[in-house]
Amino acid sequence: MNRSVAARVMVCAFSVLFMVGVQSWAGGPDYDSIAAKLVNDLAAVQPGEVVVIQGNSDQQELLEALVTATMKAGGQPTVQVNYPQAAKRGLMEMPVEYMKFPQWYELAQARLVDCFINVESVQDPMLFADIPEERLEAFREAGVPLQRAAQHSRFRSVSLGQTGGIPTAAYAASKNVDYETMSGMFWGAVDTDYAALMKKARSVAGGLEPGEAVRVTSGAGTDITFLVGDSPARVNCGRPDDNQVASGPMMSWLPAGEAYTTVRPGSANGTVVVPSMDFRGMPVKNLRMTFKDGTMASLSADKNGGAVQDFLDSTTGDPLMLSIVDVGVNPDSKPFPGSDYASWEMGGMVTLSTGDNSWAGGSTEASGGLNFHLTGATLIAGGNTLCENGRLR
Repeated sequence: MNRSVAARVMVCAFSVLFMVGVQSWAGGPDYDSIAAKLVNDLAAVQPGEVVVIQGNSDQQELLEALVTATMKAGGQPTVQVNYPQAAKRGLMEMPVEYMKFPQWYELAQARLVDCFINVESVQDPMLFADIPEERLEAFREAGVPLQRAAQHSRFRSVSLGQTGGIPTAAYAASKNVDYETMSGMFWGAVDTDYAALMKKARSVAGGLEPGEAVRVTSGAGTDITFLVGDSPARVNCGRPDDNQVASGPMMSWLPAGEAYTTVRPGSANGTVVVPSMDFRGMPVKNLRMTFKDGTMASLSADKNGGAVQDFLDSTTGDPLMLSIVDVGVNPDSKPFPGSDYASWEMGGMVTLSTGDNSWAGGSTEASGGLNFHLTGATLIAGGNTLCENGRLR
């Protein structure tokens, strides 16, 4: 999912150990139990806190459970329901000049809200594929003031749903995976051993010290080097306050299990190859990018590379700058054979990102960016192998 702060707060405009205790998939997830853990153990909602709960209309039962759990904790919940089809119509029909207006309500929320709880899902993977890039960039541009303001905000954010959000039948079909199989893995990865998760994430983060030289390679052809940025590495192990940052929001995503940090601007050189990924639901095949002195110098693909290039060309700031490196450590989340489904938390998954990294303590700013999940990659930092051929060391 989009990891910019603007995306965390503007979801509705566009579209102790944590053990959830999920029931077997045949009986469905226990939403009351999930909500209680999200609110009490992860978000740690306190009496009197202002809590905004965001989610799609298809997640009604979970939204209701989250409201109840928040009220029982003494929080003051407000629910924002996303209507993706309505958002699509708005993005297609409203005058472009109106789309560029700063998002005043979201700016106010970033200052006043104590905690955001986001539950996300994708009902139609292709829904936004045909929106003209000019319109999408106007919307992204409107979120830039929010990204900057949020760097000085202190809200907490917990999001349930990584790549593709909470699994749906439509999204699973788009990734050539059985729905119940994907759902079972998702909830199993949420209900992982969080003590072991934290231990591994801290170990990997310790290998990503500021200034460390990193090399990432893969059998698909990726071979790129860069330096770790000046910000301390962070972990995503379920609780936003796992990272006590000096300023800016504290965020976590579920299924959890990551160590991530910024890339020093101007340091990246080499090639990144992604055999298969999707971009707004469109398949992109054999995406190949070269980086020189930190910036993407060229991009090609066998299919739909033009859509990716159009996005980069229209995005303001530094969308071409390599900015984030992320290593997944969740042993209960894995790639599926015959599918290009990949997610940040998957054990041994290396993810590289371009564009804005202010949300992670970096200095690169952009109205957008790209994420590349590199299945089967090897990452060496400071001479130490952190993962090899997609497996953690």
